[in-house]
Amino acid sequence: MTPGPAAAWKRPRRSMPGILFLAGLMTATSLVFAFPMTATSANASSAIDLSEYQGHWQRVDDDGADEARLSAIGHALEGLSWIMRRFASPILRKTTAPPTEMRFRWDGHRLYQGVEGQIGEPSRAIDLDGEFVVAKDHRGVDFSSAWTWSGSGLKLRWEQHQAVGNNVYRVDSRNDTLIVEHTIIVTAISNVRPIVFRSRFSRVDQEPLPAAAEIHHEHAYTPSAKRP
Repeated sequence: MTPGPAAAWKRPRRSMPGILFLAGLMTATSLVFAFPMTATSANASSAIDLSEYQGHWQRVDDDGADEARLSAIGHALEGLSWIMRRFASPILRKTTAPPTEMRFRWDGHRLYQGVEGQIGEPSRAIDLDGEFVVAKDHRGVDFSSAWTWSGSGLKLRWEQHQAVGNNVYRVDSRNDTLIVEHTIIVTAISNVRPIVFRSRFSRVDQEPLPAAAEIHHEHAYTPSAKRP
């Protein structure tokens, strides 16, 4: 998602208590979650092999990427007063930190993503229908999420009462790396630009895939042209 002009993101000004709500902002990069926008493949007739996401992924320590994330936060808060930036910056630095690991499991028919507290479990199916599902995060807070295919990779779109955004997951097969492009739009306070940054994960383990005879043609998802 490409951020538009800062003016496009302005909302009615809210009082200082809005800053305090940010403290409850979920770690937007670690959810198994999503947000509404069109995300279909450029070629709707092409099949997408989701099995390449299979495995246990650990975040790659990258000082440059972390500095870029903090810089993105600073840029997003430029429209706020000094006192508002002072309160919001440390909260966003903490809540936007990418997770240390992620797990995806391919069962020969569908792709699943592990949920916090259920590490390694194929606990939540990834259905690329763009339909929002209401669930709870690890704190028991409601959020809405939907999966689609963007042409670049899996797009997880999410929405909650304090922020909306999306993550795009793309596998670079050349070095077995999962690249995640994060976009977060804070709605708890006005005059905050979208926060856009990237994180990388290395596959440290890949659980055995089902035998070839067990894999049916459903392993490839053909994206739908319908809008959510």
